[in-house]
Amino acid sequence: MLSTLEIQRPRRLAVLGVGLLGASVLRAAHVYLPNTKLCAWSRSPSSRAAVANIADTYDTPAEAVREADCVVLGAPVDALPSLLKSIHGALSADAWVTDVGSTKRAIHAAASAIFSKPERFIGSHPMAGSEKGGAEQGHAKLFSGRPCIITTVDKTDLSLVKFANNLWSALGANVIQMTPDAHDEAVAAISHLPHATACALAHLLSKKEARLDLAAGGLRDTTRIAAGDPSLWVPILLENADHLIPLLKELEESSAGLRNLLMKKDAGGIRAYLDGARAFRHRLD
Repeated sequence: MLSTLEIQRPRRLAVLGVGLLGASVLRAAHVYLPNTKLCAWSRSPSSRAAVANIADTYDTPAEAVREADCVVLGAPVDALPSLLKSIHGALSADAWVTDVGSTKRAIHAAASAIFSKPERFIGSHPMAGSEKGGAEQGHAKLFSGRPCIITTVDKTDLSLVKFANNLWSALGANVIQMTPDAHDEAVAAISHLPHATACALAHLLSKKEARLDLAAGGLRDTTRIAAGDPSLWVPILLENADHLIPLLKELEESSAGLRNLLMKKDAGGIRAYLDGARAFRHRLD
C-alpha cells in the first residue's frame, strides 16, 4: 500500500504532456526539488526539446514512467483516460499519479476503472495558467502563491494527500482539498464561466464592424482569456457542461436585467447594478 512509503517528496518525477503546466511543473521541480530526477514525455518533439536541458525525455509515456514514484499528467482532459491506460502496466508498485486538469469527476472515474489500485490516483488542479500555452511559456514561478486544489474520493490513500501536499507546496502553491464534485462546481463559476463569457463577447464583436483600432485596455482585459487554446477548452466545457449551463442561463438573466433597466432609463437601478459589480470586483484585489 502507498501508506508504507517512507518518502514524502518524489525521487523520480515523470511529467506526461509538456504544455504550459507540464513544463512549469518540470521547471519548478528543477529549482525547488533539486534532488529529484526529472523525466518527460510529450507528443510534440519541440515540447520535449524545450525541457531536455532539465529532464530526460522519452518517446513513449510507458518509458517515461518506469521507476518513477510520482507521475504528473499534463495532457488535455479528454486525453487523460487513454494516457492512464497507456501507463498503468508500466508503473512501479509504489508509484502514485496525479494530473493538472481543470475537471475532476471524469478523471477520477477513469482512474477507478483503469487502475487495479485506484487509491494510487489523486487529482490536482493548480489554479495558475495563461492564455499563452506551450512548453516555451512554462516557468518555475507559475505556481508561486497560487491555489492548488487536490481532489480525493473515499478510496484515496491518506498518504497520497500528504505526498500531493508536499509536492505542490514545494513548487510554491497553496494546497486546498476538495471532492471532485465540489471542485467541478466551484471552477465552473470561477474559471469556466469567465472563459465562456470572454469568448461570447469576442464572438459577438467578431461579427460586428467594430473599430478595433480604437480599442483600449477594457476590451483587451475582458477578452484576454478568449485567446486560450480551443483544443484544451472544448473538452473542459463539455465535461463540466452540467454545472456551466445553469450559470450561463443566470448570466443571460443578469444581462437581461441590465438591458431592462436601460430600456426603462432607470438611473438608480443602473447605479445599483454597477455598484454591486464594482463591489464584487474589489473583493478580488
